Amino acid sequence: MKEIFILLLSILIHSSIYAQTTKNILIEGKVVDDQREAVIGASILVKGTTNGTVTDVDGYFKLNVPSNAILTVSFIGYEAQEIPVNGQKNFSITLLENQEMLNEVVVIGYGQVKKGDVTGSLTTFKPDELSKGKVLTAKDALVGKIAGVSVTPGSGAPGDEGTIRIRMGASLSASNDPLLVIDGVPVRSTSISSINPADIESFTVLKDASATAIYGSRASNGVIIITTKKGSQTKGKVNLNYSGSFTISQVVKYLDVLDTDTYRKAFKEHANNVPDGYMLGDVSTDWQKEVSRTAFGTDHNLSATGAVADIPYRISFGYYNQNGVIKENNYERLSLGVGFAPQFFNKHLSLDINVKGSIENENPVSGGTVGSASTFDPTRPVYANYPNNVGLGYFMWMDENGNPITKAGSNPVADLMLTDKLQKNKRSTGNLAANYKIHGFEDLTLHANLGYDVRVDDYDESIPNNAPSMYVSHMQDGSGKSYTSKNENRNYLIDLYANYKKDFRKDHSISAMGGYGWQRFWYRNAATTYDSKGEVYGDPTSGEAELYLLSFYGRLNYSYAQKLLLTATLRADASSRFAKNNRWGYFPSAALAYRLSEESFLKDIKALSDLKLRLSYGQTGQQDIGSYYQHLGTYTTSYDASRYMFGNEWITLYRPNGYDPLIKWETTTTYNLGIDYGFLNNRISGSVDIYTRRTKNLLNFIDVPAGSNYTNKIDTNIGNMKNKGIELAVSAIPVKTRDWEWSIGGNFTWNASEITKLNTIDSEDNSINAGSIGDRDYVQRHKVGETPYTYFLLKQAYDDNGNPLDGKYVAPNGDIVTSESDVNKYMTGKSSHMPYFYGLSTRISYKNWDLGANAHGGFGHYVFNYQAARDSFDKLYSADGNTSGNIMSSTLKTGFTQSRKFSDYFLEKGDFFKIDNITLGYSFSKLWNDKTSLRLAFNVQNVALISGYSGIDPEIFSGIDRNSYQRPRMYSFSLNLNF
Repeated sequence: MKEIFILLLSILIHSSIYAQTTKNILIEGKVVDDQREAVIGASILVKGTTNGTVTDVDGYFKLNVPSNAILTVSFIGYEAQEIPVNGQKNFSITLLENQEMLNEVVVIGYGQVKKGDVTGSLTTFKPDELSKGKVLTAKDALVGKIAGVSVTPGSGAPGDEGTIRIRMGASLSASNDPLLVIDGVPVRSTSISSINPADIESFTVLKDASATAIYGSRASNGVIIITTKKGSQTKGKVNLNYSGSFTISQVVKYLDVLDTDTYRKAFKEHANNVPDGYMLGDVSTDWQKEVSRTAFGTDHNLSATGAVADIPYRISFGYYNQNGVIKENNYERLSLGVGFAPQFFNKHLSLDINVKGSIENENPVSGGTVGSASTFDPTRPVYANYPNNVGLGYFMWMDENGNPITKAGSNPVADLMLTDKLQKNKRSTGNLAANYKIHGFEDLTLHANLGYDVRVDDYDESIPNNAPSMYVSHMQDGSGKSYTSKNENRNYLIDLYANYKKDFRKDHSISAMGGYGWQRFWYRNAATTYDSKGEVYGDPTSGEAELYLLSFYGRLNYSYAQKLLLTATLRADASSRFAKNNRWGYFPSAALAYRLSEESFLKDIKALSDLKLRLSYGQTGQQDIGSYYQHLGTYTTSYDASRYMFGNEWITLYRPNGYDPLIKWETTTTYNLGIDYGFLNNRISGSVDIYTRRTKNLLNFIDVPAGSNYTNKIDTNIGNMKNKGIELAVSAIPVKTRDWEWSIGGNFTWNASEITKLNTIDSEDNSINAGSIGDRDYVQRHKVGETPYTYFLLKQAYDDNGNPLDGKYVAPNGDIVTSESDVNKYMTGKSSHMPYFYGLSTRISYKNWDLGANAHGGFGHYVFNYQAARDSFDKLYSADGNTSGNIMSSTLKTGFTQSRKFSDYFLEKGDFFKIDNITLGYSFSKLWNDKTSLRLAFNVQNVALISGYSGIDPEIFSGIDRNSYQRPRMYSFSLNLNF
């Protein structure tokens, strides 16, 4: 504090001496654009000071300045200028339009393009360092930011990733995850928690088929290109950056179960078949709070950028450690990134070398443990002692003879504290990209990209002897167990392609790209369970497989006068997932863009900065199904316990697996119409997209007639689906002055999907089960004419007062029935798919202060509250185990005596609005030299939820609310230092 005071005092003294020795003069002038129109609100600032003003409605200004000052003149949409005063008193200043927005380079598949030359539907998003909130994983940065991109956050467990859908996906049983490309390397896994968010420079999201078709084979669900930060071109100068944060997390809301007093009353009034003499406990325990805690976390990132011997480099290190709000839950990530970008032969040959590695250590907790905390008897203690150290000091259910009850629930606190779990993930990604401009023929550039993605996941779990859970599971005799598994994944890539670009006859430009790609995916896994003596228990499992993809691809771009733009692509892919005759798929696309703002009849409209019309068509493919060998006849070998004795020899048996030799590519065709616009020098800008998409030959996992294959369910091509939507995006800067700036942004999406075919011959009763709730029970179905994942439930019957009748339903024919069979269920017309969703962001800055907020929401979808549906008065007492348990407060209202887990009474609207984060920050500049700066910020994450849903949180991707790990509210203090 003393040093800061001395620094501030010296600045004041220096400023005072400078003011006394430098003569001030009054200057005045006018600021106009290149059309001689007045620029209103332009900033006139004396460089290196806070002394300044803005132009009035006629573009004029007046200001007292030192006679030797330098003026910085700037305005949104124009190139800033620095003008020496040199004693001059009158100025006429002309600002030129800034073409940087249109000339900004956007990363696309196998190359780059100017933003103004984009013909397809894509969005580039750079995280706002000032108001992005607390970003735990890379996916968090995308929540609510891009029209057409729905990101459902993961659970409250730190490190848990969300689910991304671009235009809601195009498949049913096959993967709907978008393709992720990290620094030019398409990766197999959609998990990107291993990537340090501080290393990410930008996300480019490709949405329509024109933009994605160049990735053909896996692009039917869109593409997300992640570009990481690179080195600096400044030779000999090292720029260091440190960012750190400290976080406190708290549970926002608990499941609404009965408190102890209400529970005792409910047990007395509603518990059935309770034997005489059964006694509740004599304590009061809030089990949900017993398994929860206030959690702390830290995040540290250090990076160095610069250039040595004309070689730009960037080195980064990150360490993140976050406790979960459930006890014993912890996530730790260590990351290291190194990048070099040398150039040779007078910049004709350039290399881009990137290597990233991470180690993730997680102590996970089971969702079942979280759920059991809400149902455990609140009159029982957490701790208890029994003979022979049974229970290891934790309460257990015991019978009248003092023996553990094997059909009882396990103490959730004991499950957390006594179970030792460690998930360790080691991952490395990297690439070497070489670009060579041919000497003497610089229009042609050759490219080679060699990449890899290697991941090893190890999981270890151990439970000691006498733990409560070992009396209700495993051998049910208190014997402990351990479990270990190992999963290895390797992905190798080779891309070789050439780019040719030529401008001719002044207004014409053409570029062409053609290439070849090879990619290999390999995995191996193994898992073994051991008993307390270290001997193998049960049958170990293992598997190994590999997949190859071969590709030829090409793209042609033509531009006329920067206003008429044409793009055409073609990609041919071969997948080893399919038989020889079906191996190749061909995916063409074409796009046309017309920049109307370049036409003479619109150039005179000063308010119009940019107006571009886009039209595109394309096809993309899908081959991501469960097995790598669905087209081959394969066999499963028997375990040792299943071998057959033939004479004196044990013979291993081979069981044939189901397969479809005719399985082939799923193909999606998309049409897209879009408009990009900008007004007032792009202070207002945005886009509108309308699209329709049809998928044929859906890859589906369906039932097959008995005897027609070696199994009753196979992966095959059957079915079609259509999808359509509208996407709106807008950003604006309503206020821009010398001291104030206010920016706002928003996006809105409407999407509708419909299944149009599911079988060779569709019938009224033809459908596919979806939405599992366990025990082979389902609450959703796919059916022709319906939205995917439409709820299939029983119609609840009500009395004259509107109260639900226990166990009574309205059958499709109108009869009141009690049977819960499928024949009495109906397609509700309500789906878990969110047809409407939106995102909002805003930031206000005043001098060195900034305040930002982000929010998102959705409506039109439904959530099945399974936590309430499975609850009933029967849960108060279990005669099977002679145990008692808690129930939800809502069960007192329904009065249901049994679980009614198919009743549409529990189907609720999922509409919600969330304020994701609010950030307040203050920035210091020139701390001890010109290049040092410091920013301090306070952030609140998961600020507020507005919803009519009766559960904890309606934002659930599956639409089925089960045992949920609550998303916590997080308070963080952070600093960012550049030096």
